[in-house]
Amino acid sequence: MGLIGILLAAQLAGVEAIPLPAPTAAVKWRQGRAAALSGQAGAPRILVYGGTGSLLRIIDVRAAIPEARRAETADFLLDENGTVHALVLASLPLGRDTRLLCSFPEPDGARCTPLEETRCRLLGQDQPGSLWCFGEGPAGMLLHRLAEPRQGPRFWLPSDALPADAARNPARIWLGSPARGRLWLVLPGAALLAETDLKNGGVELRRLPWLPLPDSVPSFAACAGRLLALLPLERRGGMEKLDAPYGLFELDEAWRRAAPARQWLRGARLAGCEPGAAWIWNRAGQRLERAGLPAY
Repeated sequence: MGLIGILLAAQLAGVEAIPLPAPTAAVKWRQGRAAALSGQAGAPRILVYGGTGSLLRIIDVRAAIPEARRAETADFLLDENGTVHALVLASLPLGRDTRLLCSFPEPDGARCTPLEETRCRLLGQDQPGSLWCFGEGPAGMLLHRLAEPRQGPRFWLPSDALPADAARNPARIWLGSPARGRLWLVLPGAALLAETDLKNGGVELRRLPWLPLPDSVPSFAACAGRLLALLPLERRGGMEKLDAPYGLFELDEAWRRAAPARQWLRGARLAGCEPGAAWIWNRAGQRLERAGLPAY
């Protein structure tokens, strides 16, 4: 671990929870910061918090598109430089809608770029300066480069590389990166992990161990090559209860409990991870919680 990592670990050692406002629709954790999607319908805001819970920025997404009557944020991420990127669907006058990638550099400012025929649903990043999205687009591909050196590929992952209908419900799909040059796509409905090599476009499909029923709400995070998941602790038939308990697991040959002493109510989501800890958005408690992980 480098000097920055040591300082970051020391800073976070005493931080166990960050309170979040209501309503909060999604939370992401990365590089010692949290970003929370909040605000009212049609007027989303992204709040950026420091590792100690201090509020650093409030981003008014709709204000970046002055002509928009309303805006919705499909997905967002916080990069290593502090810039927030968001996939935005904006409603314009005369009934026109447009899909945009909006970026909000630190400390302020905004730029929005039309996505044209690309229908992005999820954002992913494998390294600084790189930005990819998942969704329908040109040439029947599902992964599209939004930012990267110009000599890199524009898109990968042909739709026929995945089982039919596996990617139909983007709300249950997770996109992340285990390392530079690779993206992971988790498809819970098909119990698959799809890994794409961003250099040559190669796709490797890996069958995942047990995953919960379609009415459950699993969530995932990648950290230094580890795949973590928040999964229900009860494996029973029928509809999942609204107060079903969830636990933190790590993928090995099977799903192995990563924090046996901790559990959360249904609706909690994995917001991200770092060496030594995962961060879980506890919806019931309206806070982001740190959960220690076993040593790498």
